[in-house]
Amino acid sequence: MPGYLNKFKMQRFLKTNPLNILVIEDNFGDYVLLKESIYLSSIPATTIELADTLESAVDFLSHSKPDVIFLDLFLPDSAGLSSFEEVQNHAQGSAIIVLSGASDTRTALEAIGKGALDYLAKGEFDIKLLEKTIIYALERRKSLESLKLANELYRLVSKATNDLVWDWDVETNRVHRDEDAASALYGLGIQKQIVRIEDWMKRVHEEDLPKVSEELKKITHDSLHDSFEMEYRYNTCDGRWRIISDRGYAVRNTEGKVIRIVGAAKDITEKRKLEQELQKNQQLQQRAITEATIRGQENERTQLGLELHDNITQILATSKLYLDFACNSEEIKKDLIIQGKQLIMVATEELRKLSHSLLPPSLDQLGLCQALHDLANKVSLTGAFQIERNWDDSSEEYLERDQKLTIFRIIQEQLNNIIKHAGAKAVCISLSIVLEDEELHICVKDDGKGFHPSQVKNGVGLRNITSRAELYGGRVSIVSAPGAGCELKVVFPLNQNHKNN
Repeated sequence: MPGYLNKFKMQRFLKTNPLNILVIEDNFGDYVLLKESIYLSSIPATTIELADTLESAVDFLSHSKPDVIFLDLFLPDSAGLSSFEEVQNHAQGSAIIVLSGASDTRTALEAIGKGALDYLAKGEFDIKLLEKTIIYALERRKSLESLKLANELYRLVSKATNDLVWDWDVETNRVHRDEDAASALYGLGIQKQIVRIEDWMKRVHEEDLPKVSEELKKITHDSLHDSFEMEYRYNTCDGRWRIISDRGYAVRNTEGKVIRIVGAAKDITEKRKLEQELQKNQQLQQRAITEATIRGQENERTQLGLELHDNITQILATSKLYLDFACNSEEIKKDLIIQGKQLIMVATEELRKLSHSLLPPSLDQLGLCQALHDLANKVSLTGAFQIERNWDDSSEEYLERDQKLTIFRIIQEQLNNIIKHAGAKAVCISLSIVLEDEELHICVKDDGKGFHPSQVKNGVGLRNITSRAELYGGRVSIVSAPGAGCELKVVFPLNQNHKNN
């Protein structure tokens, strides 16, 4: 399905008008490489312009509006986020993609948080990744523009729409309203169907009725309350539920008794829907940023692991062969050579351990539970503490591979935290499926020295755990106190495919 979706997006994209592209880059070689990659791709580009300084880029944007902008954050006359913010101020409507080097990836991610739509690492992208990045950036730009337009339309509609003004005569228990405004808010025929306050309250949603009744009780019986403001769901005369924002003010006689309550009501159903849609888009954008960050970390781990395993380890092995040859000679420094050989063997073993810890576990072959057993065995061999294990293989059927890797990394991160900071003697790791709640529960508990959770909320290790959990809808909680150990709990919703089976 993902491959089909990408192909569908590509086909739809190729039917659009050709693109005008601006590259803001002071390295001419990087510009030529990017330009040639674009022309070799399926991206329909009309023009690809170059600006090698921020000043020339701003001048270009004053009279042209490119569809896509590739931006190097570090230019001769500007550096870092200030480069992005200046370009963003002059490039309304353009999709900005940051070009980053190996050392400024963090700055690129900060730019994404401020509105950049994606980033590419220089020298590390191919044509397929370039095509995907451009297409997705334009899709996100289109979605944001649509949302902005929807919010603007709502603002204009709200401005043009009058509130329903109502007057409740408490003594006669009758409510007076403008007929047209009441029909627009509550539905046609409202004046005939709802005359008394009891008729109106029958249509309030049963879950909201207690708070509505309480607000009306306070304003009519408590002299300290002269006004109220509340939201509730209301069943209109056409059978629809609407969200109403209502506010009222008491009118009292000379004795302080409420004789009338006047107020205004407004239908805020569409407003709440738009707010939910905006929140959903923000969550999706944050999820994409988190996913890109975590996948980048995993790729870096993989590349580093392969480099150590296939390069440095092989060099040390070759050195060992040379030393073996020297040991067979009659040289005077034979003892020093033997010691050097032993040190190289120790270094080789340490590098082997490091490469295995950096490479993702072989979940496809071993499975999550076996990978966790291997991890626990390696930690136990250090003698740092004993690990109690509570899990079985049946939990794996509810998880996809990326989820398994996420769970492995969370437990690995917490074990590293315990080794570095806890001074624990015993650790318990538990994985359990709670079918009635459709959740997977993870618990890592130690008997170490503990801490105040509020004092370490910005720790790198806990931030990594929280970011990985949130990527799959997980919730993280920590229970700890000085001298009382620490209990890390992570709860994941079960895979949707399995929930439906």
